Amino acid sequence: MDLYKTGPQEIPRDLRIKDDQGKPMSAMKVFCRGGIRNRQLILALEPEVASVYCKYIPNELTVTNGQSTIDALSPGSKYLILDAGGGTIDITVQEVQWDESIKQLYMANGGDWGGTKVDLAFEKFLEEFAGKPALQKFREEDKGGHLDLQREFEIKKRTIKSDQKGKLTIRLPVSLKDAHMKVSGRELQSTNVAKLERDKLRLASNTATDLFAEPCAYIVSHLQKIFDDPKVKGTDIVLMVGGFSESLVLQDAVKKAFPSKTVIIPPEAGLAVLKGAVQFGFEPKVISTRVCKVTYGIATNSPFDEGIDPEDKKFIDDDGDVLCRGRFSKHVEIGQSVRIDEEIKEQIYSPVASDQKSMGIDVWTSTNKSPRYTDERGCSPHGKISVLLPDHKLGVSRDVGVKMIFGKTELEVIAIVKHTGKSTAAKFDFLR
Repeated sequence: MDLYKTGPQEIPRDLRIKDDQGKPMSAMKVFCRGGIRNRQLILALEPEVASVYCKYIPNELTVTNGQSTIDALSPGSKYLILDAGGGTIDITVQEVQWDESIKQLYMANGGDWGGTKVDLAFEKFLEEFAGKPALQKFREEDKGGHLDLQREFEIKKRTIKSDQKGKLTIRLPVSLKDAHMKVSGRELQSTNVAKLERDKLRLASNTATDLFAEPCAYIVSHLQKIFDDPKVKGTDIVLMVGGFSESLVLQDAVKKAFPSKTVIIPPEAGLAVLKGAVQFGFEPKVISTRVCKVTYGIATNSPFDEGIDPEDKKFIDDDGDVLCRGRFSKHVEIGQSVRIDEEIKEQIYSPVASDQKSMGIDVWTSTNKSPRYTDERGCSPHGKISVLLPDHKLGVSRDVGVKMIFGKTELEVIAIVKHTGKSTAAKFDFLR
């Protein structure tokens, strides 16, 4: 379950999961042993591949204003992707380029406001209806019955409408009634919001829709914040995918909150990510531009700035220069748009010791725009490569150029020893 909890869009290549005996192993090796070759395995963002799928939906599919989906996602159009799953909500904003590739305009983000929040609200309702001790006893003594009740609600909740007229009917296991009798000494009774009729529980319409109130409110509020951002101005389309997007209550909440937006819900919205991932595997270059989720840089030693840099970071190199250790040399800033295969401007670094045989290039990330030191809050190591430094006669003047290239889903860091032309490269996960 470690893999699931990490989130599909957050799977790093060094992720380790546990086997049935609790022994840690590489997730990538598990995939490869499952028949997927490492060089053929591509990691992708769920909202991205969902939009790839929706680009190929047949023309006859129409959306809220009668416009076809293909027309809605034509070159130049901007759209927000709401990937509402069971556990989390992932949101990003993209634009279709004139070559029909996809450019990301807004960093993917979201929260734990998925369909399981509705399930938790239903469990809380049952606690209030039957009593917490009785419900706990029911869970312990009849796990199968509890699972059947959850499945029953899972099916029923997809039919609930925001303007629900009739009552919601759910089959209630007899074992729950028995548990209530054992705990309280009396039979389970109807209330003003739920009527008990033999093995059926009938919820009032407003009680049923109230189960969706919290996650819908969070989602609408977050969408409003995104639409208020100047970077997404002109975004008039909302693309709803994921299992929770099939909820009529959530669909109505989004449509009512943003009446001027075109809302697209593809058929089988819960499978949009899966189908889009297959298409993305055949056409990975369809995503042309991404927004960096973090700031990327190199840990380095820079000239010491009196009055700004702390004294405990000061040291003197072999040339007598006063330096500051642990500085964060920024290459790419959080929120910056980078094109796939774009080569970021090279920066030059030098060794601090004249007899240095190699130089470590430590790649760091930060959630801040302009970190000064690598030990600041929000900074973390991302990877490392080592460069051999021959010809000690040049001392500390052996320059090494470092450049970053953002590939499909990976960041490639290339270090070139200037006086020899030899290079060393390593790839790191860009989606992390």
